Formats: sequence, structure tokens, C-alpha cells
Amino acid sequence: MKSFTQIFQVPFHELDPGGVMFYAHLFSHAHNAYSALLSEVGYSLKTILLASDYLIPVVHAEADYLHPLLLDDEVCVTMFLASAGNSSLHFSYEFHKKNTLCATAATTHVFLCKNNKTPVIVPAKLRQGLLAYSS
Repeated sequence: MKSFTQIFQVPFHELDPGGVMFYAHLFSHAHNAYSALLSEVGYSLKTILLASDYLIPVVHAEADYLHPLLLDDEVCVTMFLASAGNSSLHFSYEFHKKNTLCATAATTHVFLCKNNKTPVIVPAKLRQGLLAYSS
């Protein structure tokens, strides 16, 4: 399994009053990794939004928080394609601080026709590029 990784530092504005990264920001970092992975395989979100005939909304998201993420912690997001359906992709994410697993997350995205919002098949080239990152 080849995974995709991205590193970030927890900024001050993402902290809750207790000094821990507010839970919803985990999904922002998952989305940033997702966007970077799509770009790596030749499908930037900007290109998809402007020049394609499909959309890829998130239809499911979940997370488990295992260890607090604090101000200036360096966090490594590791993600991979967990599964691919005809019109959907399911990604898994792990958030590590040094050797500590701090959180896990998962998102499911469905490919929909821009015009009528019905499911469409994942483009073959995109599927092939993402399969290199499958579990």
C-alpha cells in the first residue's frame, strides 16, 4: 500500500478554549490532504469545478479522536484510498504526532452529474491514479 502524506502545524486559531485543536478542524486538514492527493494524480479541485461535468461532494464523514493535538504540534496526515465503487470513493486518514496516533478519519465522496445530480462513473484515469494509493 502506498499512502499519501501531508504535514501541518496546529495554528492558534484552530484551538478550542481548552487549548486543544477544535474537533471540526480535523476535517479541514483531511480535506486539504484529499485536495493535494487529487492534484498529485492530475485532478485539481479547481479544474474539476471549472472544467468537468461532475461534482464530488462528501456524503459521509467520521472521525475518532485518540490523543489531543495542541498548539504548534507538527501533525502528519497519512491517507489512502480505502475503496472505490462505480461512482464513489472512500478515503481513510490517520493523524500522527511523532509516533503517536492522535486521530483517524474517513470520508466518502460520490461523483454526481453537475446538471441533474445523478451518480456518474468515476473517471477511469482518476480511478487509475488513485488505485496507486489503495489499501
